[in-house]
Amino acid sequence: MKIRKKDVKELYQSIKAKIKSLDFDKIYKGFKPFDFALYTDDFVVLKDQIIKYDNRFIGNTAIMYEGDYLAIWKIESIFVHFNIITSKIVHEMFHAYQYKCGEKRFPNESFGLGYKYEKYNIATKYDETKFLLQSIEEEDMTSLLKFITLREKRRSEYEFDLLYEEGIETVEGTAKYVELQVLSQLSLNDYQKVYDEIKNNIKNIKNYIPIRWVSYDIGCLILMAKDRFNIEFKAEIGTETNNIYNLIFSDYQAIDFYHENTILDLSFLDQYYQTIVESINKVLISNPKIHQCDQVIGFDPLNSFRIDKYIYYRHFVMIKQQGKDVFIHNESVGEVNELNQVFAVYERVA
Repeated sequence: MKIRKKDVKELYQSIKAKIKSLDFDKIYKGFKPFDFALYTDDFVVLKDQIIKYDNRFIGNTAIMYEGDYLAIWKIESIFVHFNIITSKIVHEMFHAYQYKCGEKRFPNESFGLGYKYEKYNIATKYDETKFLLQSIEEEDMTSLLKFITLREKRRSEYEFDLLYEEGIETVEGTAKYVELQVLSQLSLNDYQKVYDEIKNNIKNIKNYIPIRWVSYDIGCLILMAKDRFNIEFKAEIGTETNNIYNLIFSDYQAIDFYHENTILDLSFLDQYYQTIVESINKVLISNPKIHQCDQVIGFDPLNSFRIDKYIYYRHFVMIKQQGKDVFIHNESVGEVNELNQVFAVYERVA
């Protein structure tokens, strides 16, 4: 069913009223609301006006628009849950706030592309997260210390993977936590539903690919543990360089305890690598269009994966080519040189 401008404008007004009712300082001290836009493939509703859609509006995020940051959300259906979509838009407003403040803790996406989905790493991460949730549910300090212990155990072997996880937890996990704070003001029932979704997400081992997505929820849980145990926490966005894990748990020490990984079916990790290899090969043998690439300037980190010298972009990639921005809106593969830079992108066009 085609989405009508009238319906989206009414939805915009309803969300705007809910946002106006929120106490932003209780959501996150110092946080202020930003303008937001709702858009479809055809039009954009912004500041009570309707404009034609253009390529500046991609994904659900915060963008620079006419000199200031703007939260944007794509409307796929007019039938939405008002409280939930309001919390999502405030999530994107928080990203605008992070950008405005000069947040320095964004994750290095190259670490994410090369994340090691090895069985020991994923199995241990699953168990550490289980202890984190248990600490919150039971207000159990021993479980919290087990979470810290297993994370530090992984750090010795997966340093760059942990840097990526903790960057996501800090930037996206805090925004996810903001969502819950919004719902706590709008509806405790909806708050509980989303919290239950978070718990279910982290209990499903298959949700640990890609690691980025589950790290939103884990970052949120880290901040919930801070609340549960009344841990003092201060961070000035824009000047702080430590991630939330280090800031919150800096005074806590690992403990000695016997740990044996939970028995899990991890065959999906082998299937993951096989699927990515097959996707890369499918693009490369399809007589692709070749784009010379000076620099990659944008891609979807939730749908981009690296195997050896190839990076698979499932949805899109933006590159610099001879000083111009080129938007490749198809399945494609980037080839990496010895300097770890993408020098060519192969676009599947058939």
